[in-house]
Amino acid sequence: MKDLDFFQKGVIKFGMILLLGGLCMVGIMSRSVAGEINSAQVAKWKIFGRVIDEQGEPIIGAAILEQGTTNGCVTDTLGNYKLTVKAGAVLRVSFVGYVTREIVLKKEGMRNVRLRVDNEELDEVVVVGYGTTKQKDFTGSVSSVKTREIRDVPFISVDDALAGKASGVSVVKADGSPGGAVRIRIRGGASLLGTNDPLYVIDGIPTVVSDNYINGQSDITNPLEAANYGDDFNNSVEGAFSRGLNIADIESIDILKDASATAIYGSKAANGVVIITTKKGRKDTKPQLNLNYYIGFTNPIKEKVLNAEQYKSALKDAAQRFLTAREDAGKPMTGSQVEQAQRIINDPAFFGNADTDWLDLVLRTGTSQNVDVSVAGGGANSRYYTSLSYTGQDGTLIGTDFMRISGKISLDTDVSNYFRLYTNLNFGYTKNNITNGIYGQALTAPPTFSPYNEDGTYAALGDLNNDYRGYQNPLAVAAGTNRAKTYSFMGSVAGEVTFLKDFKFKSTVSINYNNYNQLNYVPSFVEVGGFYGREDSQGGMGTQAQSTVIDVFFENTLTYDKEFNENHRLNVLAGTSWEDHRKDYFSASGRGYPDDDYLNNLSSASIAANVKGSNPESRTSLLSFYVRANYVWKDRYLFTFTGRADASSKFAPDNQYGFFPSGAIAWRISEENFLNMVEWIDEIKVRASMGKNGTQSIGDHMWRTLYSPVSYGDKNALIPTQLGNDKIKWESTVQKDLGLDFSFMRGRLGGTFGYYHKVTDGTLLNMTPAPSSSYSTVVFNIAKIRNQGLEFDIHGDFIRKKDFRWTGSLNISRNVSKVLDINGGPFSDPNDRDALNLGTSVVKEGEPLGLLYGRVATGIIKTQEQLEAAKEAFPRWSSSSPYLNLGDIAYVYEDNSWKQDVIGHATPDFFGGYTNTITWKRLTLTALFTFSYGNDLIYQKDVSDSGMSSLANRGTRVLNHYSEDNTSSNRPRSMWGTTYMLSSLNVYDASYFKLKTLSLSYNLPESICRKVRIKSASVYGTATNVFTITSYPGPDPEVSDDPTSVIGGGRDVSTYPTVKSYTFGIRINF
Repeated sequence: MKDLDFFQKGVIKFGMILLLGGLCMVGIMSRSVAGEINSAQVAKWKIFGRVIDEQGEPIIGAAILEQGTTNGCVTDTLGNYKLTVKAGAVLRVSFVGYVTREIVLKKEGMRNVRLRVDNEELDEVVVVGYGTTKQKDFTGSVSSVKTREIRDVPFISVDDALAGKASGVSVVKADGSPGGAVRIRIRGGASLLGTNDPLYVIDGIPTVVSDNYINGQSDITNPLEAANYGDDFNNSVEGAFSRGLNIADIESIDILKDASATAIYGSKAANGVVIITTKKGRKDTKPQLNLNYYIGFTNPIKEKVLNAEQYKSALKDAAQRFLTAREDAGKPMTGSQVEQAQRIINDPAFFGNADTDWLDLVLRTGTSQNVDVSVAGGGANSRYYTSLSYTGQDGTLIGTDFMRISGKISLDTDVSNYFRLYTNLNFGYTKNNITNGIYGQALTAPPTFSPYNEDGTYAALGDLNNDYRGYQNPLAVAAGTNRAKTYSFMGSVAGEVTFLKDFKFKSTVSINYNNYNQLNYVPSFVEVGGFYGREDSQGGMGTQAQSTVIDVFFENTLTYDKEFNENHRLNVLAGTSWEDHRKDYFSASGRGYPDDDYLNNLSSASIAANVKGSNPESRTSLLSFYVRANYVWKDRYLFTFTGRADASSKFAPDNQYGFFPSGAIAWRISEENFLNMVEWIDEIKVRASMGKNGTQSIGDHMWRTLYSPVSYGDKNALIPTQLGNDKIKWESTVQKDLGLDFSFMRGRLGGTFGYYHKVTDGTLLNMTPAPSSSYSTVVFNIAKIRNQGLEFDIHGDFIRKKDFRWTGSLNISRNVSKVLDINGGPFSDPNDRDALNLGTSVVKEGEPLGLLYGRVATGIIKTQEQLEAAKEAFPRWSSSSPYLNLGDIAYVYEDNSWKQDVIGHATPDFFGGYTNTITWKRLTLTALFTFSYGNDLIYQKDVSDSGMSSLANRGTRVLNHYSEDNTSSNRPRSMWGTTYMLSSLNVYDASYFKLKTLSLSYNLPESICRKVRIKSASVYGTATNVFTITSYPGPDPEVSDDPTSVIGGGRDVSTYPTVKSYTFGIRINF
């Protein structure tokens, strides 16, 4: 606890220092403004106008500075500026990529400025590991996301905003929950044990998005999983993810994909790197105040379920079919199933008299609001940026919401000509009420029962309330609590010294602090999940939990940047990094509360059900040394070498060290004599790279033999849990890359074509030893996995006129994975290469990842010949399927049983996105289309919708079942008491073409802005998930049940509805 208190106090002190620094900076700027006011007796001219490029298009953010002073401004979204200067002053107008102009003023009034492209700075600047480089000098593979294309879209998280924006990057929003999980893959994935999400580097601080949810005793049974034999019965509560960064604070997003670009991050970069740089102020600029506000409405895409009349009719039909089949089979007409079927048909009182639309009761139109304000500026030797934002979003399920307060403080100061000080702080607080499974309950609750009893208490669901699969009143379940709070802090202080002209030394101290708090409560009238399904909560079940993660980084870099002459440029970076990671957690659960509404804190529990925790739970360190050298010869031949050595405490002493080198070459063919005179060619560059990355995204102490403390009979004990394996080593990925970058007609047409081939060896996975060993798991390097693919990215200006502009950007990607080898060591069968069966997914040697697993079926038995063939192939049908007949599923049989095999592929053949932007005068329309082709999806709810086998409600698809009057149907006959299992009939093509976002913005005229004394303003409206073209029968094919896995994730489990949203906002620049 002393160590934790030390770090918490340090965090507070660090924040106070940054806050005081910001206040001092405001004071400095106030004195500067006061000085300008006192000098008002000098003759002043008011200058205004527009800054445009060679095509007459406005340049946004161009700097206008009165030479010799700190008096300046930047252009607004229309390229407009206005400034008060001394009579006869000289204006200095500049913007990155354009030639700077100095203009001597002859008179006051309008002065328009046209800037021409600077050929030496034609390419954009790309942020890479520990620095920046010009695009033309870059030898790796990178995709940059334009923040102006996403700023008007109400994305909660950065990963969600990347969908359809970059080649080789697959992004899937897991569901429609506010602040929920997002599945992101850069060039596929290969880790079977750890995360496959990329490394995020935010202002130089590495971080990984993770699920903070702590499993306690307060989860309830998910009936959609339990009834349909899914992967996990007790998984109703959604995950909790840290979403502390506000997109409005982001300046640039660069996605590093190949080994040449990512090797500088060594053991963290096998899944790619997303570098996020937040905004800073500008030197010699007056304070700029920006305000953004929007309000939005979110509508759920509602699934169709049976109403009361349909439900009764479908149940009676299924019950009659069961009784007839049983009689035809010569079975005795006795037993609980027979009695219940007879009651369904003959007892009018069996059903309730209500017609309840449960989905209508739990769904709602969600609202969202966001306001963010920022101030930026700078003096002659400093620049500052500070912001504060609030985001609130009500979910479309009652009881779910998301709230975030976040902000940023940045202050950079040139202490002298040779020393610069950087300070940066990002902070956030989020509160998230997450779903506990009410949507699944509403999909299955019988519509014939009312939600409330006459006395106002929650009603039971008749006989269904006794089903072990956890069917419960959805409104009763909604009365529970599942609240998560996260406090995040990410800050750094750096000092940079320039010496000997070409050398820079930079030392940085950073901290990434994350504190998570969780509160769960299941009321006494709701049952919780147990080993065999639902069980009594025994007077209510509550859990309180918290975890704290602190990452501290110390980094030192030395940079040598030298341009010897026009033919030789050299940049060398060398550095060292040390990371200290600490995590602790505590969780306690109690039963038996005196009251469900007020006395439901943990202190009110009468029985301690479960207590666990550890401080620290884990503590690891990573020591790294790295070097990168870039050499440019004749501005056309480019060479890059990168090397990084890591030492990690996560592995045994003999396997702690890893070396990750990479090399790359590039040839700018456009600079050769035979092409450099061709005016319409801007750039043609061929590049190739090869390198090695690793991953250590695994738990701590996985190589050790572990024992866990338990108590039994009031005695303490230790039980074995993990069998040690000191032979485990780094997962290593060798990647080869070949690419072509091109740009024509002064950037009007450009793009990238790339091919990659990467092999991950030594993939780690938990194996299960023999029960006699008493250990539950042991970790092995078991597999070798290959990913290879093609990427194509093209963008262009179709029309570029003064008042009209039409641009488009298309990216298409294809990734093909293959498991080259599986070897689980002594705990696997060397003759069985399909041993990694993980529920509804499987890993097979020689096959790709993302295989869906279940019973193989060929369709529906529709003829007598097919029926006889099925009985012959399955000799024990009379005992295992005694009612086998026409209309049943035609399974494939093997070894006198149902054949289990691959029934689908979750990975698409190709995917991508297209962004279309049309600007007419002050109006801008931006549309983002995303698409995926060739991927399959398990529709888990479709298993139960196969027939009325129980009293739970079904989707309307169950009405189209096979019957004597509907022999053309490809869905099985509906029969009471039948167990429907997951088969290939429940796997569907999930290809889609979707209008993901549609945004329309309007920039207010300058005359109106001047009247209300603002620099610029714009209003905008955005719609998301506008339409989807697909053959998938569920609400949305773009879902995932396991976002972090490359094995699973190919199921639609209907835990939260997909949503459409409509947002309206205004952005003002003062």
